[in-house]
Amino acid sequence: MIATLPEALATAVEAEVAEHDPAAIRTAAAALSEAYRGQSTIACTLSPVERAAYLAVRFPSTFASAAAVWSELANVCDLSHVRTALDVGAGPGTASLAAYSVLPNATFSLFERDSGWRQTAAKLATALEIESTFRVGALPGALTPHDIVVSAYALNELAEPERAKAIAALWPAARVALIVLEPGTPKGFAVCEMARTQALAAGAHAAAPCTHNDRCPMTTDDWCHRPVRVARSAIHRAAKLGSLAHEDEKFSYIVLTRDPPRRTAPARIVRKPIRNTGHVHIDLCNAGGLQRTTVTRRDKANYRGARDAEWGGVWPPDQTGG
Repeated sequence: MIATLPEALATAVEAEVAEHDPAAIRTAAAALSEAYRGQSTIACTLSPVERAAYLAVRFPSTFASAAAVWSELANVCDLSHVRTALDVGAGPGTASLAAYSVLPNATFSLFERDSGWRQTAAKLATALEIESTFRVGALPGALTPHDIVVSAYALNELAEPERAKAIAALWPAARVALIVLEPGTPKGFAVCEMARTQALAAGAHAAAPCTHNDRCPMTTDDWCHRPVRVARSAIHRAAKLGSLAHEDEKFSYIVLTRDPPRRTAPARIVRKPIRNTGHVHIDLCNAGGLQRTTVTRRDKANYRGARDAEWGGVWPPDQTGG
């Protein structure tokens, strides 16, 4: 399945990008891509052309990964009564926009240190008919409680002491759930693991991707992440000088809930399944740690599910979720 932006949102993004010179956007896009690969740091405040480049080449991927995580939250948590959400390090409101189909009745509070995103965030929210407010500033020690708190691609930009302080502020503000979403790198995973450890110590439940509250068996040498396939628009391909119609965005995340989640399955698939003639190898994480299971054609009850199993999904497949 290939993720795409909603039509109204794609149109709004194209309008923002069209205001800038294509060559300047390509240069800025290359620098942003290098930063997201961990080769350099991302500035706290972006220039107008850098923001346009982000919309062209990074926004579709971060939107897709955030949408995937919102779906995971909906699988494990009743969201029917959720009315407020706080998006910390919001940028143009990517994580909030990605929740448009999961939280149709919610009001979003966007918290961002780069004031340059304010107008863009308002335009994109209008495109999806989302009610939101935008506040500029550094993360305070205490936050106003909201039903859901989300931090997407933001905590990795902080030094470790500041990151721990930020997590200590985020969890108390989440009445229902906290989402932390980061790039699918060892550093991104380490950020999610830090959030998991701190929140569990404060009484949280690890709802997704974890299927348990036990110690995480994965490390930065073998880290927890998953992909989402994202369609490349014409402006995306032009900004990257690429010809492929899609790209894979890899991300790490953790969903933490106040109440015990609906456990949809005992295990999570943590790598791409290895399909061979007559059997499938599936690498799993569960309460017992990491393990590989092999499903053969003789196992008629599970073989079809194994052939269709996807990295990041739950196992076994005949249970809801994933």
